[in-house]
Amino acid sequence: MAIDKTAILITGAAGGLGRAFVEMAKTLPGIDFIIATDILEEVTEMFSSEKKVLGIRMDVGSEESIKNVKNQLGGQGISVKYIINNAGIFMFKPVSEITEELLDKILKVNTYGSVLTVSVFLDDLIKTGGRVIQISSHGVKFPTLFQPYPASKIALEAFSVSMKQELGLVGVDLVLIRSGAINTSLLNDVNIPDTEIEKSRYAKYLKKFISIAQKDVGKTIEPEAVANIVKRALKAGRPKRIYNINPNKTITLISSLPQGLTDALIRRTVK
Repeated sequence: MAIDKTAILITGAAGGLGRAFVEMAKTLPGIDFIIATDILEEVTEMFSSEKKVLGIRMDVGSEESIKNVKNQLGGQGISVKYIINNAGIFMFKPVSEITEELLDKILKVNTYGSVLTVSVFLDDLIKTGGRVIQISSHGVKFPTLFQPYPASKIALEAFSVSMKQELGLVGVDLVLIRSGAINTSLLNDVNIPDTEIEKSRYAKYLKKFISIAQKDVGKTIEPEAVANIVKRALKAGRPKRIYNINPNKTITLISSLPQGLTDALIRRTVK
């Protein structure tokens, strides 16, 4: 079947990093459309003045929602060549207190979504000899208390290893982008109302941990700089398996320690 039009699909396109990816995608050669998706309804209006950008509401945690977008694009003769799996949510929450609802929410967006999007658009990727970009986090090097986010990204990376091996059999590549702190609204999620914190059995420790985390976010990098590196990964003949961007030096140091020593250090610091 001939390919009529090719596209790059970007999830989480309504956020700061997603918008930077949309702007970057405009400079990619051989791409007819940019499919900017997000769970937020405003994404449909956000890019309405741009002919090349199609803003489409899509919930990456729903296979049905992803399939609906696939069918919509197929009906217009559009095949997805590149996918940037950028959608993600961040939260501070004691993992030992997490509810089924919250666990389902963070895993569906941060883990399942990136796997399901590849699965649904797999035929397009094979047909176009496409490439998948998975937005991970430098936090995978240092999973720690009160943060389910790194664990969800560790799961994503494990799935991505299997997918990369499978996709390589059919001429499709997969690249991980592992970034430190990015100057986007996601960092605002470090702030949690005191009324919410007080509900936790770990309230006094959680307050101290958040205070430490706020101070040790490290130097942030602008979304545009991340987008430029993603562009390099998309255009490279033989891209790296993992692109490390703006790693936090403290996390890098602590992650090199034996786990028992790390556990003791964290308990001492938070107490």
